[in-house]
Amino acid sequence: MLYALQTLPGLAALTWREVEQKIRPDSDRPAPRQIGIRGVPARNDLILLDHQGSPRPLLALRTIEDVFVVATRGFKIAPDDRGLRQIHAATRNEEAVKPALEVWRRLNGGKRNGTFRVVTRMVGKHSFHRRELGRAVADAIRDGWPGRWQPIEEEADLEVWATLIEQELIVAIRLSDPSLRLRGKIAHLPASLRPALAAAMVMLTYPADDDIFLDPMAGAGTLLLERAAAGPFAMLYGGDISPAAVTAMQANLRGARGQIEIRRWNAAKLPLPDESVTKVAVNLPFGTQIGEGEDLDELYRDVLRQIARVLKPGGRLVTLAADQQLLDRARAHAAPVLRATARHRVLVLGHRATICEHIRVAGAVAPPPPMPPLPAEDDDWE
Repeated sequence: MLYALQTLPGLAALTWREVEQKIRPDSDRPAPRQIGIRGVPARNDLILLDHQGSPRPLLALRTIEDVFVVATRGFKIAPDDRGLRQIHAATRNEEAVKPALEVWRRLNGGKRNGTFRVVTRMVGKHSFHRRELGRAVADAIRDGWPGRWQPIEEEADLEVWATLIEQELIVAIRLSDPSLRLRGKIAHLPASLRPALAAAMVMLTYPADDDIFLDPMAGAGTLLLERAAAGPFAMLYGGDISPAAVTAMQANLRGARGQIEIRRWNAAKLPLPDESVTKVAVNLPFGTQIGEGEDLDELYRDVLRQIARVLKPGGRLVTLAADQQLLDRARAHAAPVLRATARHRVLVLGHRATICEHIRVAGAVAPPPPMPPLPAEDDDWE
């Protein structure tokens, strides 16, 4: 069967790494085989893969936002009205659609009829619009797919996504539901990390059973949630300067198992001993939410200095930052013991950003700069 994994822009390579790590071949099933990666600019990465057996291992992946089974594909779709006829014919191909519908039915208690809705996306120049694409696909489903399907606008039994990228058509049935994107997260804050992105960052820390894991600017706790989901650990530390963030963090981590400590703190003055943690992941402020009068350069320097202090030599740090040059300057100035080893470009809420992997090497942490001297007293001051 051909499936499609949908994730955030820039995460496809990391998602495929997760597929290779978690879905191993066995005597009854070969390893999944990647067919290709498609992109919907500023929206999603789409990984096409050949996978045998149940789709449940795909639904258990953490770096994805949706899973689809591909019902049919079309190639060399014309950019004019001829393309709409080609789309209708390709979508109506009953023999190609039957296996995909069977996968969906097995996950939905054998349901054979009901309502459907079509979600459309188009990339490239075409003389027709998305609404016309949707109408061509909907007509083909109603007229040609096994069973009796009635189109509705929302909350349908069957959700079909039709993606037209230049001349290639991918018609796929959504197997996941909206809860997959939340991953158990119940409390949210502005600029909170998407769980799929947090899962990718956690994966890059190489989780181990003896991890003492820290997120010094944890917000609603998404990185902590994903580390808790990644497997056993020795300790999780999370904190934030905002009381609202600490409250959200506590709500989100209430059901997580293991030793977890949540505090309100200033990440520039971490109340943790030197070299006391082994892994750190942090979403550094992009600058859009920072308070008036605060200096982003200074904040980055102070936070990185603290991370370098509390991280053991050999420990791993994974950062997400919108301005990689700012991060590099801050690291060179305040924490040269943090050595960058790899970078991954992503798109976060329309902003370009970089996930950067670091190793903490041996060496002393740069001390903070001295406080400026107090101004001399003025005899005329009143």
